[in-house]
Amino acid sequence: MTASGRVQLPPELNSAIMGFCPPGSLRHLPLVNKEFRFHAEKLLYAHVAVRASKQWQVGVFETLATDTTKAGYVKFLSLEFDGSEYPTDSLVVERLVSSAPALKNLKDLRIRLRDDLEMYTADVFSMLCAGYFHLNTLFVDDYFDFGAILEAQNRLTVLGVFEVMFHYGGTPSSLVRSVKDRSVIAVYLEDTEGELPTHEELSLTPELLSLGHARDFDFILGKALESDDMTISPRAEQVTHVSVYLKHVPSKEIFKAFIDAAGRLFVNLRNLELVLRSSDDTLEEWRDDPVAWPRSLTELEVIDTGVPISISQKRFRGSTEEFTKFLHTFARRDWGNWGRRSYSSDSEE
Repeated sequence: MTASGRVQLPPELNSAIMGFCPPGSLRHLPLVNKEFRFHAEKLLYAHVAVRASKQWQVGVFETLATDTTKAGYVKFLSLEFDGSEYPTDSLVVERLVSSAPALKNLKDLRIRLRDDLEMYTADVFSMLCAGYFHLNTLFVDDYFDFGAILEAQNRLTVLGVFEVMFHYGGTPSSLVRSVKDRSVIAVYLEDTEGELPTHEELSLTPELLSLGHARDFDFILGKALESDDMTISPRAEQVTHVSVYLKHVPSKEIFKAFIDAAGRLFVNLRNLELVLRSSDDTLEEWRDDPVAWPRSLTELEVIDTGVPISISQKRFRGSTEEFTKFLHTFARRDWGNWGRRSYSSDSEE
């Protein structure tokens, strides 16, 4: 009890109580006393999320670049530029990069640059590889050498990539080639360029998963998708369409664990697209050892990328029950004919 007769709570309890305060209240608490200022600022700067659509929002990055104590509080940092250009946009990126050495406790970084800010790609890449912080989660644009980033960020578990071109043999396959002997949950988020999507789409590469990450896929990625600070990042329950890229025949145990966890995570999943490189061998594996597909699926699509699309249409589209029949009837020589019949029957309906 203080001399004034008021009960003096221990610092740990004051900190816990402030954790229940909304951001609006936390901004006023630093005016009470030094202890309140310490607790409030630690909470305020733990989660920094900025959509750079206003010139004044450069202020938080000025603070991080000049105040190493506050920069050290940051655990989550999200920066997204919208379609409008402001004179301070470049300054925001510059201040973020200059504050990097002090962001020693940063665990989750999400940064999305506009096309006109690609000039800062090298600076952001150097920041990610410099060893200032050790990330668990990273969401960035498709401008970087991810193999080098994963080598520098050896604790990284979730890698999110924005603005991927979903052409066959594109970025998902190149990531599989560039990342060696490393387990990471890689998720690709489609850019709708300001249009309202009819469904949320994600692309995944289970070949990069260890068995442990495959089994815990729903929990790990689910936590990463809880944040709605970025316009392009959906919540798990919003996802209805998932594309899966497989360059090689997948490990049975890992793939089954991945599909099982994906079904638990994406409870509203309707369409699952499988983009295969070694399709015949993979399908033979699934015929001999069937996969339990998510019950929510209404359509399963299988696309072979082993040959140019102009030469062969090796693809299937239909229900999971139809896919089971297909697995027991397809042969390498008539793979494509099955796919064309599937599409023609759709068009007749």
